[in-house]
Amino acid sequence: MNTTEQLLNLLETTLPTAWQEPIAELAAQTLHADSPLRVTLVGGFSVGKSSLLNMLLGEKLLFTAIEEATALPTFLEYGDERAMSLIGTDGSQLPLEAADFERVTTQAPQGAACAVLALALDWLQDVVVIDLPGLGSVSETHHAYTLAQIQQADAILYLVEPRGPSLSDLNMLKRIREYGKRVKVIVTRWDEVEAAIARGEKSPNLQQWAAQIEQKTALKIRLATASHHGHGREEILEFISRAKDDISHIRLSRFKAELVPTLQNALGLNAAEQQSCEVRSEESARQLHAELMQRKQSLLAFKTSLYEQQQQEYKKVENEGSSWAATQRKQLRQNLQLIANDLQNENDWQDFINQGAEVLRTELSNLAETMSQQSVSYGELNLPPVAVEQLNLRLPAPETVDVNDFLEVAKLNQLQQALATKQQEIAVKAEQLQSIDDVDLTQEEQALREMLMHRQQVAYEPLPRIIERTQGGSGAAIGRMLGEIADIGLIFVNPAVAGSKAAALAGKGAKVINVSMNAKNVAKGVATGIKASKAAKMGKNIGKAHPVMEKLGMLEVLSLGYWGERIGGLFGEQPSEVEVIDPQARAEQERALGELDNQIHQIRRELARKEDMANERQLTGWALAQNQQEQARLQADLEKVSGQLIERKQQAESELTAQRVQTIIHHAERAQNQWLRSFDQQSTSMTTLLLARVKQYWTNYVEQTLVDRMQEVDSLVAQMQAAPQEKATTLARLQQEAIALNHVLKELT
Repeated sequence: MNTTEQLLNLLETTLPTAWQEPIAELAAQTLHADSPLRVTLVGGFSVGKSSLLNMLLGEKLLFTAIEEATALPTFLEYGDERAMSLIGTDGSQLPLEAADFERVTTQAPQGAACAVLALALDWLQDVVVIDLPGLGSVSETHHAYTLAQIQQADAILYLVEPRGPSLSDLNMLKRIREYGKRVKVIVTRWDEVEAAIARGEKSPNLQQWAAQIEQKTALKIRLATASHHGHGREEILEFISRAKDDISHIRLSRFKAELVPTLQNALGLNAAEQQSCEVRSEESARQLHAELMQRKQSLLAFKTSLYEQQQQEYKKVENEGSSWAATQRKQLRQNLQLIANDLQNENDWQDFINQGAEVLRTELSNLAETMSQQSVSYGELNLPPVAVEQLNLRLPAPETVDVNDFLEVAKLNQLQQALATKQQEIAVKAEQLQSIDDVDLTQEEQALREMLMHRQQVAYEPLPRIIERTQGGSGAAIGRMLGEIADIGLIFVNPAVAGSKAAALAGKGAKVINVSMNAKNVAKGVATGIKASKAAKMGKNIGKAHPVMEKLGMLEVLSLGYWGERIGGLFGEQPSEVEVIDPQARAEQERALGELDNQIHQIRRELARKEDMANERQLTGWALAQNQQEQARLQADLEKVSGQLIERKQQAESELTAQRVQTIIHHAERAQNQWLRSFDQQSTSMTTLLLARVKQYWTNYVEQTLVDRMQEVDSLVAQMQAAPQEKATTLARLQQEAIALNHVLKELT
């Protein structure tokens, strides 16, 4: 059978009619001499398929990498101009730039079927070269697509590694031979082999590899070598050219290769059918009878299942209707809540009522539309029109706030009265304070301090002291008397020098010897001496007299009475001396202290009087300050109560506002509840109508289905009656088909 026409004629005239259609489809897939030669590159991933194509094309147009580079099948075909495009699974075509072409071939976009590269190369005329993802790809989709393209290919360029064919390569080559493909096995990356040979490594034995391939696959081939530098290009192009010239023979071989296993499979099925027909003939009556009884039982079970299915479907629709209604009700509630949130006052009430009614109408319409669409399979559903009643809800009149009703008002009045009273008291105290003169105690206090200091000085001022002598021997007494008389005489001679002391000595001497003297003169002299002594102590001078000595005892040493006593004492017992305070000086001191005490008493009386005045002014100032503090406290309390009153008023107004808002919210909730009740009533009515339609549908469906099943039972009875004749007819047909299949297989082989 050398020509396609002869083969197709044989198949058409010999094979049964049942096999004509699948064989015609196989012929249509393989026997097209006018279509381009399909050359497919096959090999493991990263074996160098893309590099080989770049070498054949003369430029790097396909991406190459160590790892799996081709993720999308790439078709190379002839074109007047260079063009790149992406073909989608839906048949769409998208032009690409060079950068995009590389991206889509390495990273296949979602929905992409393949990439197409058109080039104006002579050897590509009437040729389609397909670059596929490598065998053993990590993608199962890529692997399945690769196998499908191999089966549809006319010629195969099979690439192997420089280390030789692997077990997977041998298995794939065996499958390719069974497909009837023309194959060219190429060892890639031969430049690496040449470099290894140059380093002293052993050269691969290509003939041995070819013998191994022939032994495992029955393919008689000669291995070719190629590298990306251009080595092997002419041999590959020559293979493609010869295949293109011999395309009719190639495709006829493909057709035969795929037809033989198909016919062998058909022959096997025919034998199985004949055997089955013989087996069925023996048990045909029993099986048909048993089947008939089983059909009747299954019919009863089927009837029961239909009713159960009806109930399930009814329940399902009921649940779905409830779910649809619940969904729309939820949407209705949300939409009503949205317009309720915009309700601020009484002015918005009517808009709220109108918008709520419109929302209700919309959601009921949506529910009706949903039920109508979902019930199409059950027949036409006639739902009643949507009805929305106008709500008659009115808001009560708003209340107002009366300030006089607050307890703070009475307290505020009381505080205002108390504040007015306190202000009057303050005015009185201020007037009293102005009427009391300001008292300055500084002068009296200073004078009192000075007087007290003066008195202390006078009280602690040292007083003159005198010597009192006790009675001694007569010689000393007489000497003393004579000396003092002489001293008295000296007073008259120079009174400015010895007046004061002479008087003292004369006084003492008179006391001692009990001599009567002119007391007046002596006293005058003593007074003069005291004044002189005081003047000396105060830093003053009396006339032209010399300063009086601080100690009168020293004056006594200068007196003749002292020395007379001393001399007289030599002749008798000496008298003893006692130093005492001068009584006259003490009297002067006490008088001076008395006068100072009187002055101090007067100053203290005046100071006490002024202190009373100051105390009165101070007490009045304290009372005024206390009243002012009380006024400030009352003012603070007044402000506090006033603030509380304002706050209470604001709180009352806020409470009224809140009550009003609550009233509006309450009425809005009543409106929403009424709308929801209306929705529930109408949705329930819609669901009831839908369920009634479903029930009617299933009633009709069950009846019709049972009628059809009864027809199947009747048909089985007819089969029982016709079984013997049908067996004979079937066996005769199968035997004729087997004869025809064997004849065609004999011609093909």
